[in-house]
Amino acid sequence: MKKIMILLLATTAAYAQKQPGFVLNGEVKGMSAGKLYISHTEAKKQVNDSVMVKDGKFTYKGTNAGEMYYLNVAGTRRGYSFFSDKGVLSLKTDTTFKDVTFTGSRYNTHLREWFDAWNSITPKAGGYYKRLDAANKVKDTAAIAEVRGLFDDLQRELDTAVFTLVRKYPASPVAPWVIIDRYINYPAPEKVDLLLPKLKPEALNSVYGKEITEIRKIAAKTGIGAKPEFALADTAGNIVKLSSYRGKYVLVDFWASWCGPCRKENPNVVTAFNKYHDKGFEVLGVTLDTKKDAWLAAIAKDGLAWSHVGDLKGWKSDIVEEYGIRAVPTNFLLDPSGKVIAKDLREEALQQKLAQLFAGK
Repeated sequence: MKKIMILLLATTAAYAQKQPGFVLNGEVKGMSAGKLYISHTEAKKQVNDSVMVKDGKFTYKGTNAGEMYYLNVAGTRRGYSFFSDKGVLSLKTDTTFKDVTFTGSRYNTHLREWFDAWNSITPKAGGYYKRLDAANKVKDTAAIAEVRGLFDDLQRELDTAVFTLVRKYPASPVAPWVIIDRYINYPAPEKVDLLLPKLKPEALNSVYGKEITEIRKIAAKTGIGAKPEFALADTAGNIVKLSSYRGKYVLVDFWASWCGPCRKENPNVVTAFNKYHDKGFEVLGVTLDTKKDAWLAAIAKDGLAWSHVGDLKGWKSDIVEEYGIRAVPTNFLLDPSGKVIAKDLREEALQQKLAQLFAGK
């Protein structure tokens, strides 16, 4: 569940201007005067705003109802996420946001319900990761299998929570927001396909419903059967075209030196490359790094003996937008004709797919 995330929220400026606004009246216990920061995402950019507290109270006029906002005290990291709604909202809190009363937004009630479910599930993951790391160090296959089974159970528990919320609040913008958070940022297109028909028009026409529609259009560029094409400079500055790999199976692997899950997966890709390279398997690494030294050091340290490309613009790279890359690691597998035949193959799934493709070769 630990993956590098990018911006969860996106819309268009034109749509945002049509949204009804809201007023948030707040009281902050223990703060007679000061500043609060409030932010949300609009037209794929984070919009930062502020409001002054006087005599422990403040009033903020927001432009977009039905969207996620984040509020925090200036100079502190702890804050409060809330879903806005049209009309007048009320917030009572202390400066640590541990004791919060928020009223006036039906959507925020839906969000709190989701957070309650999420917070009951995710604490289990930390212990599982520690057990998995310990088992991997001593190559205890039985223990590894046991922990992976626990992760499967945890995923089923999470799926139940997501599907329950969407069924309960099919008209709420919180429903598509959760779908994005859980099944688009952590790609599970088959689950998105199951959930979208359950959403009512109000949710589908919300900023997050529209975002899902746009994301799915972009995702089709690397969907099964698609023939993606791009050209980027390699570590020596030479331009490499994806189409130059025609005639071989190629795993296009989006990663970064700073991405922990990517670095954990790299040994698995190395194993696959060493086993099947002579049979016609290639890997093309596409970095989301911004620092060349870190990129090259990670390639050398992890023993990644294949071509690597990137423009060192990180999440601002054109290829990120073009192909809808929302998290790393992300990959897709091309057949010799250049068509996508599989996506997001990791761990044993990658080995199984390649064994199937190269059986008898």
